[in-house]
Amino acid sequence: MFYAKVIGSVVATIKYKGLVGKKLQIIQPVNLSNGKNWGRPIIAVDTTDAGVGDYVGYEDGMEATWPFEGNDVPSDATIVSIIETADIYNKDQ
Repeated sequence: MFYAKVIGSVVATIKYKGLVGKKLQIIQPVNLSNGKNWGRPIIAVDTTDAGVGDYVGYEDGMEATWPFEGNDVPSDATIVSIIETADIYNKDQ
C-alpha cells in the first residue's frame, strides 16, 4: 500500500461503464514518515468516500482492480483506506 493526500476531485460527465457511479479523486503521493510529497499527483478511483485534505492509502497496478467485483473497472490507482492517525517510531530517539 502507498500513501497520499487527496488534493482534488475529477468530474467526468462521460465514463467507461465500469466507472459509472464511482468517485475519482486527485491524490498527491506522500512519505508518511516526513509528510513530504513525492512524485506527481495521480487520479485514483475512490472506494472510501474520502474528501479533500484526507490522507489515504491506495493501491496501484493490478492490485488497484481488486476492490471491485468482476474485471470491469479500469483503474491504475484505487483509494482503499482513509488514514485517521499514523504513529511513526524512530528507534534512534
